Amino acid sequence: MDDLLHKLVSAALTGVLIALVGALSVAARRRRVAREEAAAPAPVEDRSQTLLRQAQQLDDSRDELAAQGRQAEALAQAREAAALWRELTRLRPGRFHAERRAALGRLSELLAAMGQGDQAAQVRQEAAGLSR
Repeated sequence: MDDLLHKLVSAALTGVLIALVGALSVAARRRRVAREEAAAPAPVEDRSQTLLRQAQQLDDSRDELAAQGRQAEALAQAREAAALWRELTRLRPGRFHAERRAALGRLSELLAAMGQGDQAAQVRQEAAGLSR
């Protein structure tokens, strides 16, 4: 009986020691990974990603301002958004033409609403010149 009890206690202690070593190993790995991540440089966002995010935010802001009847502010946002979409199509040829066309369309509408028909016509002409 003592032999069986000895074997059971020994097996239990061995199991506990194995679990403890495993837990310590995992904790050490986690600390090492955390140190490596902290030391790694932050990922650098591509310029086109930054411009895309800004252009989308300006489009949203433009639409909100226009819906509130704040046409002059919406027009300023529309001009800025159109400039960013132009830059994006320059940086990524063949991309963002639909978005640029839409932004130019909204800019044209706002210009016309503000009584700037000549500028609105120029913007419509720019939009028409974009490939479909």
